[in-house]
Amino acid sequence: MLSNASEIGKFLKEYRKRNNDMSLRNFSKLTGISFSHLSKIERGEHNPSKTTLDIISEAIDVDKDELYIMAGYAPEQRGGIDLDAFFPIIDEGESEKIDIMKRISEEFPDADLMFHDLGSLTAEQLQEVYDFIKFKKSQNDN
Repeated sequence: MLSNASEIGKFLKEYRKRNNDMSLRNFSKLTGISFSHLSKIERGEHNPSKTTLDIISEAIDVDKDELYIMAGYAPEQRGGIDLDAFFPIIDEGESEKIDIMKRISEEFPDADLMFHDLGSLTAEQLQEVYDFIKFKKSQNDN
């Protein structure tokens, strides 16, 4: 078990409990991150990627730099330095992945039942998943 993974996990679990005792399933729906992935993060079995932290940060309106620190991606003493200077800007592929994951989670909330960890897929694979789900939904709607 990683200490950084444990720290970010404890924070997320505490956040859920303090927000109307939010279930992990509801937190998964809020963030668009799979239930199983969030569960592993909370148990300290997995340290989330910076992309995952960005998604969580946006969903719960918490400063991503604070999440980076808890996950061990940045030193605790920032000294007024912008943490983005330490990390490369999210490349086009990562940005595309985030956009596709958001579209899938917003348009097809049940998709997570089929794909346990969309974050591990490439942008191209995610686009294929999105196109397939959209196609299947249009067939069912007709």
